[in-house]
Amino acid sequence: MIPSDILFQTRPVIAIVGAGSLNWGRSIVVDLMSHPDLSNAEIRLIDVLEDRLALVHEWCEFARRRMGGAQTLSAHTDLREGLTGATACLSAISVGGDRLWRYDATHPQLDGIFQPVGDSTGPGGAIRALRHAPAIRTIGLTLAEVGRPGALLLQLTNPLNALTACLDTIPGIRVVGFCHGYEDTERIIAHALFSGTCAPELFQGQAWRKELPAVRVELAGNNHFVFADKIQIGDRIYPQSEIHELTPHLFDGPFREAVWSRFGAYVGNYPRHPIEFLPGFITPRSRHGMDWGVEPVAGEINPLNGERHDNSRAWLESALAAARRDFGSTAAWPLAHSREPLDDIVAAFHTGKRVDVHLNLRNRGALQGLSDDLHLEMYCRIENGGVIRPRVQLPEAVIREVERVGQCQLHLAACCEAYDEDRLTEALRHDAMMPDNESVCRRLIREMTEFQREWIFPENTPG
Repeated sequence: MIPSDILFQTRPVIAIVGAGSLNWGRSIVVDLMSHPDLSNAEIRLIDVLEDRLALVHEWCEFARRRMGGAQTLSAHTDLREGLTGATACLSAISVGGDRLWRYDATHPQLDGIFQPVGDSTGPGGAIRALRHAPAIRTIGLTLAEVGRPGALLLQLTNPLNALTACLDTIPGIRVVGFCHGYEDTERIIAHALFSGTCAPELFQGQAWRKELPAVRVELAGNNHFVFADKIQIGDRIYPQSEIHELTPHLFDGPFREAVWSRFGAYVGNYPRHPIEFLPGFITPRSRHGMDWGVEPVAGEINPLNGERHDNSRAWLESALAAARRDFGSTAAWPLAHSREPLDDIVAAFHTGKRVDVHLNLRNRGALQGLSDDLHLEMYCRIENGGVIRPRVQLPEAVIREVERVGQCQLHLAACCEAYDEDRLTEALRHDAMMPDNESVCRRLIREMTEFQREWIFPENTPG
């Protein structure tokens, strides 16, 4: 339980690390300011990029005025200053950006290892974890030192299970991870069941939730590798034993149908994520996943697509220039809730109210047949400041894969705290995408860590 002086804090102090993101930073602040239980919160925006942070801060101040909020906002480039006295911290950082994400996913192709995403598992996920670990651990250790006792750290950076697990060992703070994969899964199911009866553009936003029968899921597994325990369509709830009544209409392509056939369970998320975790899918025979409808590298970082172009900064600067001249121009700003439940999660830990959500946290008996110490993703509820995990029994074939992945990510989490090449090699040897050749694993690890040495081992890097 979070201590009562945090749980019923009269004024939440919420820090957002990575708030200089020109889209996400603004979005989460609007969500926090929209929540009635956070109406008097102090919100601190933290980022190392001062110019971007200043833009986001100014935009959020205008948004607060437009929304009539009573919150106070401040911007900080100094982490310690921003976290002092914080009751909650949201951490969503990107170390190295698209350039290093592209390297993570494409360098292993030299050894015939193709990753459709490369941010959660395989060599790409491992190196991404090691690259983010120094910064993530610094955030957690600083919050434990200068934040309020028992402060909440809501971890949002991939690979989610490994990085959340490496923070969970820090005493004095409460750590949980969050991913919106469950919402993606609900959208996938709604599209599969109802796309024939409505316009395609309905699914581009959240309009389908108002126009179609309710679609809800309860998932469990590893982050980006989760399986349905329950699916709700309209007023009916389908437990695992009845999900077969919805098939084959649930299948949006050959991959999900093949997983159902092989493992007897409905796998969540867009296919490019879970296909990385399962053996036998990304092979030369399947054209490295393309026969399953999955490209061998993420579209966001595919070199053939060129660089991503984002006009967010130009729009933001234009909007701010207009607002400085005429506050009335802010009436056209997009200030609707993003539908991410981050504000609900933060508010629940501060008020003790109940919120049903999917979180990343230690298993502790929730998923039957799996080790208690695995860091997993699961449906649960926050209530009275604690997290209640309903018990779930997945098919035995699924349990074996989730345990294998979970053990790999526990090894990776330990390497994020103290680098150990032997332990990292052992973890990757059990990864579905890696060849059964220790020398290849070890050489690949050394190549990739050396390329990113300044990020992975900053304390040993000259200058």
